[in-house]
Amino acid sequence: MGQNPEITARGWSSADAVQELPHGVVTYARSYPDGYISAWHDHPRHQLVYAVAGLMTAEAGGTSWAVPAGSGLIVPAGVLHEIRMAGEVQLQSLYIDPAEAGADAMAECRAVLVEPLLAGLIAALCGMNNPWPLPPRAHHLSRLILIELGAAPESPLSLPYPGDARLRRVCDALMDSPGSMRTIDHWAALAGMSRRSFTRRFQQETGLSLGAWRDRLRCQIALRAKARGARMEQVAQRLGYASRQSLLAMMQRVV
Repeated sequence: MGQNPEITARGWSSADAVQELPHGVVTYARSYPDGYISAWHDHPRHQLVYAVAGLMTAEAGGTSWAVPAGSGLIVPAGVLHEIRMAGEVQLQSLYIDPAEAGADAMAECRAVLVEPLLAGLIAALCGMNNPWPLPPRAHHLSRLILIELGAAPESPLSLPYPGDARLRRVCDALMDSPGSMRTIDHWAALAGMSRRSFTRRFQQETGLSLGAWRDRLRCQIALRAKARGARMEQVAQRLGYASRQSLLAMMQRVV
């Protein structure tokens, strides 16, 4: 199935403009078409990018993130990041002043699950459209959002990229051939390391075993393909699974 041409964000947008507002927490909501790219940039405020519908993928803080509907990505102020849309995506973003009470919950780049209470709070604050002077309801919604963000569970869909060039060589090869069934011994040899040193170093650098890292990679690829309407039977075959059911079982286990 063909993909839509990618569109790169250019110039200033109203997302930049709202960050100049005097609010401690400001909102920005809009929809994006498949293939839209918000090219590498950063913000003076912490950001929560919440996917209300669709799927976005992001690069930030040395990690690749898949952010499907019902989850969000926290990007601290000053951290360069890039976001790509897979399928039509509806986003709600929050931009939080780092000096705001409770903003320490935003000081680390991470993907979180946006559970129903937090989703309702974000929707309510977005619906108010950044009123000024700040009414009591908007103030209390902002306070509750920061409290709930601090307690939000992490999403299991991050894909850390190792700093060690030898391990990056292995990760790049897996990205090029995500359906490869080669053994750990093969990948250790590609890295120029013993099997024991390779597995220990990979765990230290990524927090994941090689098998878990590969499952997350395949899960991200499958989610992007699904968002664009691809047939999951074909996706399963590309990723080295005997059937659609086997692929979906892996995705359920990861997610």
